[in-house]
Amino acid sequence: MELALTRWPEAVRLQGGPAEGVDMTVYSVSEIADKINGMARELAPDLLPNGQYNHNRTRWHFSGIADTGKSHSAYVELAGTKQGKWFDYGNAAAGEDKGDMLDLLRLKLGLADARAAVEEAKIRLGIVDDWKPGKPALLPPEERTRRAREAQERAERREDEAAAERAKAAKRAKSLYLGGVRIAGTPAEEYLKGRSLFCEEWPGVLRFRDKVWYQDEHRKMEVPAMLAAVYLASGEQVATHRTYLHRNPEMAWIKLQVPKPKKVLGKMWGGFIPISKGSSGKSMRDMPAGEPVYVTEGIEDALVVRMMMPDARIISAISLGNIGAIRLPAAARRLVIVADRDSKLKAQEQLERSIAQQQARGLDVRMVMPPEEHDGEAVKDMNDWLVAWLNSRARQRKGAA
Repeated sequence: MELALTRWPEAVRLQGGPAEGVDMTVYSVSEIADKINGMARELAPDLLPNGQYNHNRTRWHFSGIADTGKSHSAYVELAGTKQGKWFDYGNAAAGEDKGDMLDLLRLKLGLADARAAVEEAKIRLGIVDDWKPGKPALLPPEERTRRAREAQERAERREDEAAAERAKAAKRAKSLYLGGVRIAGTPAEEYLKGRSLFCEEWPGVLRFRDKVWYQDEHRKMEVPAMLAAVYLASGEQVATHRTYLHRNPEMAWIKLQVPKPKKVLGKMWGGFIPISKGSSGKSMRDMPAGEPVYVTEGIEDALVVRMMMPDARIISAISLGNIGAIRLPAAARRLVIVADRDSKLKAQEQLERSIAQQQARGLDVRMVMPPEEHDGEAVKDMNDWLVAWLNSRARQRKGAA
């Protein structure tokens, strides 16, 4: 690719004025941002050469602005309504955790400010105008109408593409999930028991398949996996969560020893895994008015809460940020977040943001978390607390014997 080397079009570098293909139209900053975001598929690999595509080439994964290639904590959206937007879920520096293609140009090329990024974008788009700061770009009413119509058409086209992609992903996720079996008597049950989780009857949302594709940048293989359906409050399944499993040398079933042993197939944002329907036994869509909803990040923590409070309505949000994205039905009044003890600043900010998002929807949001330690054992989440408590009980019984 030569995008990084491309500067002014040849016709402009010479003194002859604009040649064919050079756009002399005056565009607003938002229009330039929209156009350069549309070039994400070409720009992302050029600006971040140590990254790589995801399996369906809808995202460009990279290791943060430094682009060391040592991780894939960040990604650029290459299609859909978020095309050109990028997010870094690693320990990114302030101002380097998210943005659009203008931000990426500024950060990667060391440009002075947003204005310089806009000028760089115009160069790459072949836009040449005589606009200067403070000089208004006055357009005839019919031109403003035409541009507004074109912007609306682009937005609708991207939304249609995103909807088609969501439907396709949901169909694949449902097919994967429906091919599983209830977890009783399977390695999935053994995995959960190995985490000190026990139930007379496991939640029906959990299933098991002995062969599920796992893929990362180093390998592709079929391995056993625990599956869980991800739903919206309307009852629509939008994704399937996968916990990949394998047997360790002691023949115990544990999470697959890979960087990401848990993955989601489909668009999970705003969805949840229903671990317990509470004493009513009704779906979230038909839940009794005023019934509290308990939410955890992980499935295992949700199962601990279920062991402690079998009559409670409990869901797993899969990720901390997704807690704020879940839209509960109108009958919900109170949301109780069962949080992990995570000292990382990014996690704390995500938790605060999720609380604020749910409060903005009118919910009474409460938060509980496990103690920092139990009988000398450090505790990070509810599952850790359960294990520490069981270990303490075992030591007490041994001492009394």
